[in-house]
Amino acid sequence: MKASFEHCGVLQIEPTDHCNLSCRMCVPHFTKQESIHGIPKGMMSMETYNRVVDGLVEDGVRFDHIIFQWLGDPSLHPHLEAMIAVAQERLSQQVGYLRVDTNAIVLTPERMDRLVEAYARFPELPLLVVFTMDAVTSPTYATVKGQDALDRVRRNVRHFIMRRAQLGLEDVRLNAQF
Repeated sequence: MKASFEHCGVLQIEPTDHCNLSCRMCVPHFTKQESIHGIPKGMMSMETYNRVVDGLVEDGVRFDHIIFQWLGDPSLHPHLEAMIAVAQERLSQQVGYLRVDTNAIVLTPERMDRLVEAYARFPELPLLVVFTMDAVTSPTYATVKGQDALDRVRRNVRHFIMRRAQLGLEDVRLNAQF
C-alpha cells in the first residue's frame, strides 16, 4: 500500500522562468521583464535539477506533490520529460504525485507522446497535467494571453487525451484551468 502524503506540503520546481505568452495577470511576462527578482531569466540545468533530487532523496523529504511550474511555462524546457522521469524513478516513495502546469502551446503531439511515454515507464507515481487555458473563445484567449493560440492548444490537449486513452494510462490525470 502506498504511503499517505497528505499534509506533507508541496514542492514547486521551476524548470524555466521563460514563458511564450504575455498574460495580463502575469506581471513579469506581460511587461516583458528580462529578469525575475533581479536575476536574468533562464533554464534550470539537468545538473542542478539532479542535485536537488539527490538532496531530497538523501534527506527523505516528503511532499504531497511536486508542481513543475512557477513564473514560466515548464514545457519550454527542452528536458521536461527527463525531469519528470527522474522524479518518477527517484521520488516515488516520497511524493504522492507529480503535477505539470502548462499552456500547452509548444506541447506538440510529439512532445505530448514523449511526456506520456516518460510517465508510462514509471506509472507508480501519478501525473496530473494542468492545461492553463484561461478562455473558451479565441478573442478572449488573445486578450487574456497576448496571442491567439487557442486552436493549437485545443489540438494539443485533444492529442494528449487520445494518447492517454490509447496507452490505457488512467493515472495520467488532466485539468483544464480557466
